[in-house]
Amino acid sequence: MKTKIYLGILSLVLGLSLASCSEDDDYTIHTTPILNESSVVTGSSDVTATTATLHATLSGLDGMDAGSYKTGFFYGFAQDNLPEDVQAAYDGSAFSAQLNGLNNNSTLYYQAYVCLQGKVYYKGEVKSLLTTDAKVATADAASVDFASAVLGGTLTDATADATCGVVISTSSDVEAVRAGLIVKSEELKDSYSFVHEGLVPETQYYYAAYLNLGSGIVYGEVKSFTTPAYDFDLDNDLVDLGLSVKWARFNVGAKSETGLGGLFGFGDLTGCNNSIDPADYASADTYKTASDLAFRAFQGRATLPTADDFEELFTLCQKEWTEQNGVTGFKFTGPNGNSIFLPAAGTRVANDVTALGTEGYYLTGTVNSSNTEFAVGYQFAASVNHRITAAVYQGMAVRAVSTAKNVPFNKALLYQKWYLDNGQDGKQHVFEGPFTQWGVTDNWSTVSNGQPNIEQQIHWEMGTDNGWIGYTYGKDYGYMELKEDGTVNIHRIAEDGTVTDETGKFTIDEANKVIDIDIDVLCANTWIGTKSGKLNILSLTADGLQIALPDGDYGYSLNYYSQAKADADAQVPVLLNIADSSWAGSWDALLVAISPEDLAGQHTFVFEGTCTDAMVFTLDFAGMAKRYPNSFVRIDDIKLDGTSIRFDANRFYYGDIEGNGKYRVQLFNAYGAGSVGNAVPLSPFSNVENQGTEPAIHFKEKLEIVCTVITDGTGAGIYTPNLVTVNPDWGSAWGYNAGATFEVKYENFQYSLVASQFDIKYESADYAAGSIMTFVEVADIYKYFPGLHATLDNLYLDGKEVTFDASKVLDANESPKYRLELWNCYGTTKDKGCAFGTPDGDVIKELGFSSSMEVKFTFHTLFSVPEW
Repeated sequence: MKTKIYLGILSLVLGLSLASCSEDDDYTIHTTPILNESSVVTGSSDVTATTATLHATLSGLDGMDAGSYKTGFFYGFAQDNLPEDVQAAYDGSAFSAQLNGLNNNSTLYYQAYVCLQGKVYYKGEVKSLLTTDAKVATADAASVDFASAVLGGTLTDATADATCGVVISTSSDVEAVRAGLIVKSEELKDSYSFVHEGLVPETQYYYAAYLNLGSGIVYGEVKSFTTPAYDFDLDNDLVDLGLSVKWARFNVGAKSETGLGGLFGFGDLTGCNNSIDPADYASADTYKTASDLAFRAFQGRATLPTADDFEELFTLCQKEWTEQNGVTGFKFTGPNGNSIFLPAAGTRVANDVTALGTEGYYLTGTVNSSNTEFAVGYQFAASVNHRITAAVYQGMAVRAVSTAKNVPFNKALLYQKWYLDNGQDGKQHVFEGPFTQWGVTDNWSTVSNGQPNIEQQIHWEMGTDNGWIGYTYGKDYGYMELKEDGTVNIHRIAEDGTVTDETGKFTIDEANKVIDIDIDVLCANTWIGTKSGKLNILSLTADGLQIALPDGDYGYSLNYYSQAKADADAQVPVLLNIADSSWAGSWDALLVAISPEDLAGQHTFVFEGTCTDAMVFTLDFAGMAKRYPNSFVRIDDIKLDGTSIRFDANRFYYGDIEGNGKYRVQLFNAYGAGSVGNAVPLSPFSNVENQGTEPAIHFKEKLEIVCTVITDGTGAGIYTPNLVTVNPDWGSAWGYNAGATFEVKYENFQYSLVASQFDIKYESADYAAGSIMTFVEVADIYKYFPGLHATLDNLYLDGKEVTFDASKVLDANESPKYRLELWNCYGTTKDKGCAFGTPDGDVIKELGFSSSMEVKFTFHTLFSVPEW
């Protein structure tokens, strides 16, 4: 068996030195060096008891005459004294030299060099070797699956203080393997083996057994194995927690929920990159790219998560720091009751793993945009969790989230009218144009489910300016009506305006998602020949339908939008009702009609007219409550003849008050919701009770209403106030709440707070030095209620009540999060002053505690309350 010996520490950063052959030499060199500081690398060595073969690699001499340089090794028996020199022939990438007649069990130091023109030396680092008869043989990999393999070796003449294991790489180069990831065996014996996890599916690995004798390392021969693919099951390998994404059951490189998996640098697709050079990692976002590890490992059916995904996981799920099958980590139970487990898998730099069992470090696909040598990750421990920025070479665990779906095929959605999405009404309803180019092998799985097409990677959204395929953009080509009885009626409008109506029949193959139709489908005047027969249905929703027309290697989908989508895309009229006590005024005055894509956000509505007082004052969004049942409208400002007036939005009424699908904000209505005896008990515009009209609503020329429309939430629900405190060393409790929640209640068309008084006590010994941040935070609520007001009632540090200036405990936000800010060296209190003392730099020492912080606080109102 041929043995190979490499001594010194594996995977060190390789240094170089530059020296002159003689200080008296006078010569000229290029202003741009031919080589650089990483050109020559001292490599490993292969030894016997009396011989040593030294190895090195060299780059940068391409095209140079062999007579203009020499390569070789300095060597000797002291690290700082290498008097001997042996030359070696350079083969274009590497060189080696053999030393003979050495003594057994001797330590020898060596250093690779290249000398240019006999003048200038570039040198690698100094390494050591040990002459020995000890040997190691690499065992064949066994039990190889998608995430693990049994690796090992056999030893001869190993010393008692030696260690052994394997080195692993994805390069077949011997030097690269020897410099690869070190996986140490837990025991030293003549024949050793262990299970190595953290591998990536469909990856070829090269590995070698090693025996570390202290002064040198002996290597076995390089062998290889290839991990098989893993058939990622969208139904069983993903867990729906009731969040915006589904989470994988286990880490990449693991086979069970408690498996640690691999630790991967940013853009590392192998799990064995141990370089600490940022250039060896990705420098741009990897999310949903070829460098997305989760996407590659799981066949394009999952991706790396974002930091927002992790924050959602930690915020919306119940979490428990626990141990499962001997593995420590967090158990998350989602809003729907399903759960996952994230192990505290630690982190790795080069070959060193730390924090295993105490902390979790998880990778995202986002690079730090201000410094691409760093990437965004997520860190957690028993009492802390937050996003971090870490060096790209810091290895972290990977837990995938879903990008693909197992979309059910619901043929009932077909049974309606369909229009070619050709901009005939001035807009694109669902698709980017009437045609999309795919591969002819694309089908429901690749398009609707987002699964990879291993045969073709063709997807061209042709837009609206590719008339060469045969259409006039903006022209109405008619409609196609598919009926449940299997008949199809097609109302065609030809290019020249000729109108025809055809009736045919169709059947649906639900298993393969294929329509078999006996007449041409609705189409433009395209040259594509096949428009009937068996055609793949690529996607089908309530809004859109794509049917592919085959043409050679391509499939061109006809992109349709539905009658339901056409109805939904109709604009939303905004109507004003304002009338005085004589019933004179404006009723259903159209202020504006808003397209659905522009509906969400802030708007300013202007009405020109007069009003002496208001008996009825409402703002209506016609049809919005029906089309967007989970919506909310907030009044931000009201101006009368250019001057803002005071109002209490807590007294407004919101929603489908009349039960007709219209969303109404009732600002004042003597005959509306909440009225008693044709009067408003509490006016939103004054402190007067039981008014039939409101004289504060008085203008001569113009009324302006500024409002915010939210279409994806009402604001009602359960919220969690989290106590956040951070010490000067950035130790933090981020999200401690002791199970406390409160409710924003929507009842009888008004909003109110329920159970809004809190007493949260946090115990820790890590905050004696003070605080750089202390606040109560509520996720998402600021989006709906920026006027939310809370007060700090009492503060106890180590059981003693603290006095404070209540005027400096402020309502603040990091939208969409609300904060009751006691102190934040980056926040509002930094500018307005601290309620508890004077900062020492960024630190408020008066907020320090040795054992506990108890905070009592109350949420009072959702909307700002004016002083009348």
